[in-house]
Formats: sequence, structure tokens, C-alpha cells
Amino acid sequence: MTKVKEKKLRKSARPTVKEYVKERIKDIPLTIMMGAFVAFCIASIIYFICIGQYRDIPIGFAYMAIVFVFYLAEYTLNVRAPYGYTIFMLLFVLFCFLGASYNFYGMIPPLDDILHAAWGIVFSVVGIILIKSLTGAPTTSKGVIAQVLFGLGFAMFLSVLWEIYEFSGDNLIHSMDMQQDTIVKHFHSFFLHDPYDNLHTVEIDGITKTVITYMENGVEKTLEIDGYLDLGLLDTMYDLIFCFATTVVFSIILAIDWCKGKYFYRFIIPALVGEKYGGATAAKTEEVEEQTEPETETQEITE
Repeated sequence: MTKVKEKKLRKSARPTVKEYVKERIKDIPLTIMMGAFVAFCIASIIYFICIGQYRDIPIGFAYMAIVFVFYLAEYTLNVRAPYGYTIFMLLFVLFCFLGASYNFYGMIPPLDDILHAAWGIVFSVVGIILIKSLTGAPTTSKGVIAQVLFGLGFAMFLSVLWEIYEFSGDNLIHSMDMQQDTIVKHFHSFFLHDPYDNLHTVEIDGITKTVITYMENGVEKTLEIDGYLDLGLLDTMYDLIFCFATTVVFSIILAIDWCKGKYFYRFIIPALVGEKYGGATAAKTEEVEEQTEPETETQEITE
């Protein structure tokens, strides 16, 4: 093996766990962001214990574990996340936590839709990182389009899995209602047509009231709703549509930007160690290359 190849291997080689931890701790902005998020999770867990909101204690631990997952993913895939993606990801996770455990979904009704739209960006980037770590950084427009399409598919795959999780949770644990119900004033149905067929629908419009009659402890009760209650279908479809729309727009912008100069790309997409763009790690690598190039050429001539 030539000395040139040895140097290239050293540049892209994975650091030891100890070296990686030291490197990331020295990144002060990153350490502050992660430390602040962990502190918020710990404070939330203590708060939930004090007020007896025990359901959200494991949720607090789960969100706190995301910091560990972030560092583990960086080390395993040998990438370094830029501040742009890190900030966006932490804000996404924070508002998911606030929505689920602090009733932000009730106080800010559009928040759930906003987070599902943001989901498309967060997880399409994860998909791009995964394929990038396997195939390398793209060098052509076709390569970046392929990676962006993989990221889009990966984000939608996880979005579908999440909706299955919500559906399963709501059916198995009756204290949960993640697929939130919606009041509608209009629907049309094959089922209500007499005789039933798949050719004609009955359209119901201007629904003002639905009366639900049910039994509770052997006593018949009624509940009136100002409209018709949709049991989670609209919520699920809107979640998927918002995620898909955002991911498509994000993917198009990302592909165009890569061809025009990688300004947004380097701001949001983690760099492979040794890749010639991104944060401090990539910059240091470029400096090393500049310093070693003359020496490399001399060695090649000598050999």
C-alpha cells in the first residue's frame, strides 16, 4: 500500500469512542444544545412526579434518550451533523414532547399538522444519511437525486409505521387517542344507498347534530355532537399528506441546491467524515489535505 492511500485511509477512518466523545464535547454549541435539552427532560420528569402525572414519566426518559441516539448514529455512520439540522431536529423533538405531555396540541390546534409536515424533513435527512453512509457522497446530479428519492421514501415509510402505531395504540390502550377525531358536516356513502351497490352514493350535507346512545353501568345515556364524528381517518390522512407534501418540496429544493452550490445542502445534510463541505470537522480535513498535497506528490514521484 502506498503512503498516499494510507493517508486517505487515516482521513476517513472512524475514530475510537474516546476520541469521538472528546471531539463532540469540544464542540461547545452542540454540547450546550444537547445539555439544555437533557436538562429540560430531567426537569420535566421531576415535574411529572410532583404533580402525579405518571403516564408521562417514561415519555420524558424516552425523549431524553434521543440525545444518546443522536451521538450513537453519528458515530456508527461516521458522519457529523451540521448545526442547521441539529437545531431543527431538537426543536421538532421538543415540540413533540410539549404537545404530548404539556397539552400544546390542545392549546395550539395546528401544531400536530405542523409537526407531521416537519417529520418529512427530519426523517428524509435520516434516510439520506443512511444511503450516503453506504454509497458515499453523491458526485453527480443523478446520484443526489437518487439519494433524495430514497430519503423521501424513507420518511414516508416511517410516517406510515407511525400511523400504524397510533392506530394500534388507540385500539389496545383505551386511555389513548392519538388518531384524533374530527367533527365533519358532510360525507357521502355507498353504504347508505338503498339498495346497496358500488355505483350510487347518498350524500349527507349540512349535518347539524349527531345523537349517540350508549349504555354505561346498565343505564342508557345519550350524547349530542354538533356534527358528525370522524374517528381518526381524516387525522391520519392529513398527517400523511402534510408529510408527503413537505418532503417532496424539501427534496426538490435540496436537489436543485446541490447542483447550484450546496449552500442549503451543507446547512442541513450531515457530512461524512472527510467529505469536503460542512462543519468544523470537514474544514479541518480540507486544511490537512492542503498541507499534505505537496508532500504527497513528492512521495509519488520518488516511488
